[in-house]
Amino acid sequence: MRTNELSLNKLRGLGIFSLIAEALALPPPGSEAIAFRDTRATQVPAEPRLRRGFLDRLDHWFWSGHQRNVEAYLARATNVHDLEARIRALERSVPHPYF
Repeated sequence: MRTNELSLNKLRGLGIFSLIAEALALPPPGSEAIAFRDTRATQVPAEPRLRRGFLDRLDHWFWSGHQRNVEAYLARATNVHDLEARIRALERSVPHPYF
């Protein structure tokens, strides 16, 4: 951390404003530690990705097909009101999991 001696001549008159301006121009305290922590965090090796099993891939395949159908259905909307009605119809057609 850098320290500067406080000059008593700066505190007279408008010198207090120049003192505040100098203090604001300095880097924030501890910024060196933050920069060191950020560089250290980027050097940590990433965990290896787990391979998805057959059922996970099959589920993703079905989900992506369903998502494509939903997007195609919403893309056929003619205006904003029609789009909102289609979104409401989709939301209401899904069985509620809390019953």
